[in-house]
Amino acid sequence: MARRTEKRKKRSILFAPVSFLLVCMALIFGLSVFFRVYNIEVSGNSYYTSEEIVEASGIEQGDNLFFINRSSVVARIYARLPYVERADIRRSLPNRLVIEVTESGAIAYVTAEDGDWAIDRSCKLLSRVDETERAALIRVDGLTPIAPEEGQTIAAGEAERAKVTYLSEILYQISTLGMQDDVTWIDISSVSNPSFDYLGRFTVKLGASEDVDYKFQCLLSASEKLADGDRGTLDLSIDKQVHLIYD
Repeated sequence: MARRTEKRKKRSILFAPVSFLLVCMALIFGLSVFFRVYNIEVSGNSYYTSEEIVEASGIEQGDNLFFINRSSVVARIYARLPYVERADIRRSLPNRLVIEVTESGAIAYVTAEDGDWAIDRSCKLLSRVDETERAALIRVDGLTPIAPEEGQTIAAGEAERAKVTYLSEILYQISTLGMQDDVTWIDISSVSNPSFDYLGRFTVKLGASEDVDYKFQCLLSASEKLADGDRGTLDLSIDKQVHLIYD
């Protein structure tokens, strides 16, 4: 009797991993046969067509939903479509895949040796622009990209990297606060005190790269108190407060 019990235990010990392996194989087989991509939906796009985004993703009908590497898909989209700022891949069982994108907006342009380049608020190079396209963008002076490449953040020399960081902070504030139409140029020549024009009547001096969001809030608050005929310099470089120096 004891020997029979011992044999049963041995069989159970051997059978357990085999059973587990068979279950895993069945699950893998089920996943490989079912849950195929039948429908690919794209949302949030305007600059690129849905077809362009699907093509860039590398996903095809018939691919298995669970075997798609979402990180690789997003990386391919970023590499091929520079105007895409963010991409999310979402599965919708049993056979639908959704690609949600947020597209970059060209807000400014910089001049390189090979021409003018549109950039987004994070200083990513989007595409070359002509004279007509430049008219709707903010001109950036004092920064020249090195070997510009579509889809890449502005590359600058070692001494210029701080300019790129500060410029992205400035552009982010301008974009977030909806000030694109109020600014036509930014001069980042001096990273310790960049300036930009405002409302066509003022030159704003920002000072050092600290508390940039607070400085912009001060600027907007001060602009509400300005008279229509006021012109001059709005200096925030002294004590993070707005000082109006009349022309």
